[in-house]
Amino acid sequence: MGYLLIEVLVALALFGMAAVYLVDGAFVAARFSRHMKDTREMEQDLLWARSKIFGKHDYEEISDGGEIETLTLGEIRWDTQVELSTVVDVYKVTLNLEYEGSDELEIESGEKESIMYVLRPTWSKHGDLQSDRARLLEDKRKKIREIVEDRRR
Repeated sequence: MGYLLIEVLVALALFGMAAVYLVDGAFVAARFSRHMKDTREMEQDLLWARSKIFGKHDYEEISDGGEIETLTLGEIRWDTQVELSTVVDVYKVTLNLEYEGSDELEIESGEKESIMYVLRPTWSKHGDLQSDRARLLEDKRKKIREIVEDRRR
């Protein structure tokens, strides 16, 4: 049995449309995969920079801010805000990272904020935090005295 010319043309048209959709889908998947890789690299650079910054134990180094060079994002500028928490020698550190991005990896510039609670007993000796720490300790002592007096009653 032979095929009519029209049947062959319809089959070729269907095959051509399927091929176009398959190739387009492959390109979309490749672009998505590349975007995820670039995003993952950016996140890894930000995590690495954050770990390097929080690895510093000196209050002056943390409070002054600075710059750090990364592989993917280039130079990251950072600054912090340090606050005393309600727990003695535990500080709330707000870290702001500002990065330029990468034209090569198509990563746009941006900012990221991280909030960490760090235990740093040595920071209490710094003038900015010493009076706040002394006030917090006195508040804790008062609270303990109140609890002891309530139990005696």
